[in-house]
Amino acid sequence: MDIKPQMIVNQIGLIAKKIAKVLIYAFIALVLLYIAFKAWEYQAESEQKQADKVSQTQQSEKFANGSQYVATYSPLLVGGSSLSFVQRPNNEPLFKYLLGASYPNFITALEDSASLVYVGPQILGTGCQKLGCAVAQAALVIDPSKGRIYAALIEGGKVSYFGLTEGQAAPPAFEKWASTQIVELAK
Repeated sequence: MDIKPQMIVNQIGLIAKKIAKVLIYAFIALVLLYIAFKAWEYQAESEQKQADKVSQTQQSEKFANGSQYVATYSPLLVGGSSLSFVQRPNNEPLFKYLLGASYPNFITALEDSASLVYVGPQILGTGCQKLGCAVAQAALVIDPSKGRIYAALIEGGKVSYFGLTEGQAAPPAFEKWASTQIVELAK
C-alpha cells in the first residue's frame, strides 16, 4: 500500500512539472509575441509619421506655389470684392489651408466686404460680419513682390494673424488696419 500513494505522488509531481513547462513556454511565447507586436507597431507608427511629413511638405510646397500664382494675378482684381476674391475656385483652397479651422469664421467676418485696394506695394482686402461689425472683422494682404498671402481675423477685440513665419512682423497694411479696427471697436 505504501507503493500506490508514492506512485500517485510521483505522477502528480510529473504532471505538475509538465504543466509548469507548458506555462513557461506559453509565457515565453506571449512575451515574444508582445515584442513582435510592439516592433510592428513602432514600424507602422514611424512609417505613418514619415508619410505625414511628406504630405505636409507637399501641401506646403503646393501652398507656396499657389500663393505665388495668386499674388501674380491679384493686381488685376484690385477694385473687386474681398469676399469674392477669397472664394474664387483657385483661391479658396489656399485660404482654407492658410486659415485651417478658422476659415469659416474668416468667411463670416468677410460677409460685408470692401473692395481690394493698394496699400503701398501690397493689396489689402477687408470686411466685417454682416449686421455685426463689432463681433468679427477680417482682412487679407497680398504681397505681389514676395508672392505671399496673409490673413487676419479680429474676434472679440483679439487679432489673429495667419501666414506669418515665426518672428515675422505683420505687413504694414495689417498694422494700419488692425489698429484702426480696434480703436473703432473701443468706441
